[in-house]
Amino acid sequence: MLFVKKGIFHILLLIVSLPPALAQKPVFYLGFDQILDNREYNNTAFGYPQTIFGARINPGAFVTFNKVHQIHAGINYMYEFGGKLLGVTPQIDLYYSYQSAGTELYMGSFPRNHLVDYPLIMITDSLNYYRPNIEGAFFRFHNDWASVHGWVDWMDRVSDEVRESIQAGVEVTIKAGAFYLRGISTRGHLARTIAVDDKNHVRNEGSVIVFAGVDLSEIYNFKHLDISSGWFTDFQHEYPIGYEWNQGWLSQVDIQKGMFGMKGSWYMGEPTYLQFGDRLYSHGDYGRFDFYIDPFRNPRITSKIGWNLHWLPGDGLYHSQQLLIQINL
Repeated sequence: MLFVKKGIFHILLLIVSLPPALAQKPVFYLGFDQILDNREYNNTAFGYPQTIFGARINPGAFVTFNKVHQIHAGINYMYEFGGKLLGVTPQIDLYYSYQSAGTELYMGSFPRNHLVDYPLIMITDSLNYYRPNIEGAFFRFHNDWASVHGWVDWMDRVSDEVRESIQAGVEVTIKAGAFYLRGISTRGHLARTIAVDDKNHVRNEGSVIVFAGVDLSEIYNFKHLDISSGWFTDFQHEYPIGYEWNQGWLSQVDIQKGMFGMKGSWYMGEPTYLQFGDRLYSHGDYGRFDFYIDPFRNPRITSKIGWNLHWLPGDGLYHSQQLLIQINL
């Protein structure tokens, strides 16, 4: 009986003490994205000639308790112009986050923007258009000279028609002044369905890239002035067929001063076929140069109005145009 009374007392104490911990009022947020990506590729063997045109709305709210813990709830919905009302499946913001000095943790369904920024050879930019959230977990530890993060994204649950799909990644960066070493690895898994007559093969894939780079942004007062180059390799494994390995060398440059910017990348190597990588890398050697302006330069507005050149040696020079505006209130 005494044990029961003590238990009731502890429960009442928890109920009384919990409201002050959650006394913070909800903070409401509103995100808006304008997306226009017009891809004028002539060779459909390596890239789809298409226009992606739509707008995204992302309203929600979060509550903070004990200064470092947050619970978020909202919706992330994209309407693709000319499409059906729910033609693009909305994603839900529903996650817990922990942020303190040197540590970040997210669990649930949360925006990948500003958390995962990998080369397009690994993760294409159109994934952010149609599936802006990671549904799983993300962690990051960092200090003045190093950072490490990892994430897992549960993309599909197996059924008679759907193949289970999981993506994951790890990044490690070590800094020494303006110089840095950066290593990134991704893994992907695509299972069969559970249908009796399923003829699909289980597919696993992975990639690794190791960069050496220099970031001169602060030294020369640029928003971005970053140059890097490194070795890339990936594999595809379809059971029971076996493994296929590819490798190459990827160099990147990122320059922005004021409202004007240029991002360039050059890949020299074998064709690569990662599930969520940019299809143009299936050509092998490939160069991309984005020339853009960012007219707003506002802490709450990120924009890119650009003209992009795509060079496929032996095949041709293609181009695309982008108008991307992201507003966070």
